[in-house]
Amino acid sequence: MDSKTLALSLLHAESEKDVISLLKKAGYWDDPSAWRLLGDKDGNYSTIGNQQARPEAALVEKIVNSVDARLLNECLVDGLDPESSHAPRTIPQAIGMFFDGKDCASSSESSIADWGPKKQLEQARYITIAVTGNKPREGMPCITIADAGEGQTPARFPDTFLSIDKANKLRIPFVQGKFNMGGTGALKFCGQHSLQLIISRRNPTIISKWDGDSTKWKSDDPRRDEWGFTIVRRERPTGAAGEVRNSIFKYLAPLSSGNGNGQVLSFDADSLAIFPDENRAFVREASHGTAIKLFEYDVKGFGSHAFMRNGLLTRLEALLPQIALPVRFHECRAYRGETGRSFATSLVGLSVRLAENRGENLEEGYPTTASFVVKGEKMTAQIYAFKSNKADSYRTNEGIIFAINGQTHGAIPKTFFERSKVKMGRLSKSLIVIIDCSQMSVGSREDLFMNSRDRLSNGELRKEIEEELEDIIGKHPGLRELREKRKREEIADRLQDSKPFEQVLDSILKSSPTLSRLFRFGQRLSQPNRADPSDRRGGGEGRSSGEGAFHARPHPSYFRFHNRPYGTELTRNAEISRRCRIRFETDAQNDYFERDHVPGNYDVDIIDGPLEGASLDHHITLHDGIAHWSIKLPEERLEAGDKIRIQCTVSDETIPEPFVNVAVINVNPKDDSGGGPKKYPRLTNSSGGKTGQGGTGEQGSAGATNAPGSTLEGGLEVPTPIPVKKNDKNWIEHGFDDYTACKVIEDEASFSFYVNVDNLYLLTEMKEGKEDSALQRAKFVWGNVLIGLALIHDRRKNTRSDGDESVFSIIDTTTRALGPFLVPMIDHLGALSDEDVSVAAARGDDE
Repeated sequence: MDSKTLALSLLHAESEKDVISLLKKAGYWDDPSAWRLLGDKDGNYSTIGNQQARPEAALVEKIVNSVDARLLNECLVDGLDPESSHAPRTIPQAIGMFFDGKDCASSSESSIADWGPKKQLEQARYITIAVTGNKPREGMPCITIADAGEGQTPARFPDTFLSIDKANKLRIPFVQGKFNMGGTGALKFCGQHSLQLIISRRNPTIISKWDGDSTKWKSDDPRRDEWGFTIVRRERPTGAAGEVRNSIFKYLAPLSSGNGNGQVLSFDADSLAIFPDENRAFVREASHGTAIKLFEYDVKGFGSHAFMRNGLLTRLEALLPQIALPVRFHECRAYRGETGRSFATSLVGLSVRLAENRGENLEEGYPTTASFVVKGEKMTAQIYAFKSNKADSYRTNEGIIFAINGQTHGAIPKTFFERSKVKMGRLSKSLIVIIDCSQMSVGSREDLFMNSRDRLSNGELRKEIEEELEDIIGKHPGLRELREKRKREEIADRLQDSKPFEQVLDSILKSSPTLSRLFRFGQRLSQPNRADPSDRRGGGEGRSSGEGAFHARPHPSYFRFHNRPYGTELTRNAEISRRCRIRFETDAQNDYFERDHVPGNYDVDIIDGPLEGASLDHHITLHDGIAHWSIKLPEERLEAGDKIRIQCTVSDETIPEPFVNVAVINVNPKDDSGGGPKKYPRLTNSSGGKTGQGGTGEQGSAGATNAPGSTLEGGLEVPTPIPVKKNDKNWIEHGFDDYTACKVIEDEASFSFYVNVDNLYLLTEMKEGKEDSALQRAKFVWGNVLIGLALIHDRRKNTRSDGDESVFSIIDTTTRALGPFLVPMIDHLGALSDEDVSVAAARGDDE
C-alpha cells in the first residue's frame, strides 16, 4: 500500500481496530524500529499525562492550536515575521490586521462579535470539527479538527506537532499556545491505544514567500511540498523485567534519516479532502493546512448529538467564551434530520452566542460589566443574568469563568453565588460571570492558573480575586434588584398560604424552649413588597426620586460624587482592612468602561498619604447613572489616624477634559465588636412579646408562647416553608427530582425553604400510612425545615471558609438521605412513652 492510500485509509477509519489493522497490513504496527518517542523523551508520559483533567478541555487545546495556525498563516503570507515588532501585539490586533484590513495600532483591534453572520460563516469554513463514527450506544466517536492554517513540512513534524516543551510560539505575542504541550493532553482520552492521526502540508505561498530568507520561517525540507502524516500511539507497560514502569507515547516514523531518528511518511498531492461538508466528512478539498483525528474520543456525559443541550458544542462554547476565530462544527454521525439544518453550525463562543439570542435568554439590561483591580492587575467581569431556566443551556456547573484571549483557563462553580458574603443563591442558576484576564501580567497568570490551562491554582492571588468578586456580585445594584424582584414575585404567590405554617411552628416552639431560643421573631408581612410603578428612580440605589427616567449617553457629560457639585472634595471615614465605598453620579452608559468601541478609562492614584504611589485593590460598577466604587484598604500598611488622598480620573478619546474627583479618606481603627454574639434589633414576636437585643433582653410576657427574648449566637429568622409540587415553577427552577426533600436559598436577611411535598417517600407514607395525609405532610415539611435550620445554626456557630462545601448543598444532601426515615422516625419517636423508655433501659442493664 502506498503512502497516500495509507493516509487516506487512516483518515476514513472510524475505530482503533481499523487503524491497527491498516498499520499491521502495512507492516508498521509490530515493528519497533518504525516508531519514534514523542518529544524524543523516554518519560514523556509524565508531561502528557499531567495535562487537562477533562476531555473537552483537552479538545479545546486542539482548537486553539488551529486558531493559532490560521493567524500565523495570515501573518507569514503577508511577509511579516511573527516575532518582529511589526507583527500584532495581541490577538484582537491580529484579527483587525489580517481579517479586517486595519493597521497595526491599538485602535485596530477587532473580534468576531463585530462580524455579521455571513462573514462568520465564511471564516468558520477554514477551521472545522467533524464528529464521526460511533453513536453513544455503539461506543466512543472519532473527532477530527481540520484547518487551513500554515501547515508544516514533513521534516518539521518532530519540532512542532510531535515536540514537548519547545519554545515554538513563546515569542509570538498574538497566539494563545505558549508551553508546547497542551495539545498532547487529548491523547489520554483517545481509546485504549491513544491513537491520533496527523496530516499536514505547508502553505506553498509561505514556502515561496520566505524562500532564501535567513530566518527560521524558510523551508529547506526536500519534501517541503508534500503532505506529511503520522500516527501517535500509547504503549502501556507490561510489567516485564527491565521495562519502563509508565506508559510511553510514540509516533510512526519509519523513514531513515541522516541523524539516526526516523522521519514521518509523506506523499505528493495538490490538495486533499480534509474538510467536511454538512454531514459528510472528508469531502471538501484543502491545498494546505492540518487535519488531526482523535480515535474513539472519550465523550461520556456529552456524547449524544453534538448540538443538543449539554452536548459537545455547548461544552466547547463555554470553554471558548470569546474565541478568536469562528469554527464550523459538523455532526457527521448517522442521525436523522435535515442535512443543512441539523448537522452543521458555527462555534462562535459563549459571548457571541448570547449576544445573538439576548432577548430570548437574558434579563433586560444584561450583560453588564464591572472593572476591577487586584494586586495591580486589571480585569473585567462580564455578568450575564439569565431568565429562569435558561442558563443551563449554556453551561454545566460553571459560575465564574476565567478567560485569557477568549479561552477558559479555569472556573469557579455556581455555588460561589450562595456564599454568605454574596447571598445570590436565588440567582445562582441564572448567573454566569466571565472574567477577562487577558491584560494580566505573565507572572500573575502563572500564579493564578495551572500550566494545563483548565483550572485555577489555590494561591493568594486567587483568594484576593475571589474576595473582590464576592463584593462585586454581592453588592451589585442591578443583581440585588433582580434578586428582590424574583423574591417579590414568589412572595406574592405564597403569602396567603403562610399563616397555617406559622401556627404549626408556633405550636412546635411551645413544646421546646431550646428551639425557641434559636429564633428571632418579626411581625408578619401583611403584603409583599411590590415595585412602585410611580417610582422612576434611575437605577440601583441611585438617583433621587422625581428626576424621571434615566437617559444614558455613550460619553458622559458629567461624572461627580453623588449629590455633590463637581469639584467638591469628598471626605469619608473608613476602617482598616474594610472596604471604603464611594458613589458617583453620571450619565454614562452601563458598559462605558468595558465596551470595545471608544471605551472610557478610569485611573486611581493615591496623591497624598502613607500609600502615595501604591496600587489599591478596587472595582467600579456602573448601573443606570450611579457608579459604585469600592476600595480595599490594606491593614498591613495603614494605622488608625492616617489620612490618604485619592484621585479618580475618568476620560475617553472624545472628552476634551477628563473628569477628576478627589476623596480624602480618614483611617479609623478596625471595629472588632462584630466578633461576639450577633445583635439583632428589638422586634415584636408573633405572640406580642418583646425580644431582647443581643441576647440580653427579657423574655416576652404578653403573648401566648412566652418565647424567650434572648437569642443565641447566630439566631435565626422564622422561615415560611414553600411547598414544591412536581413540575411546578420552583421544581424546575431549583432542580428538584422525586427524591429531593429540601433546598434552601439565602437572601439579604432571610432564608427561603423549599420543601418537596411530592417527595416519593412522603407520597408512599401518605398513601399507605394510617394517619391523616395532611398531618403526614406537615411532619415532613417541618421536619425538613428544622433539619435545615439546625445545619444553618451549626455553620454559624462553627465558621468555615467559603471554600468548603456550602451549607445549602449539605442541607440538600442530608435531607435527601433522611427522606425515607423522617416521617416514620417522627411517628415512632413521638409515640414513645415513659414505660417504653423504662423497658428499653432495663433491657440494656440486663445485657
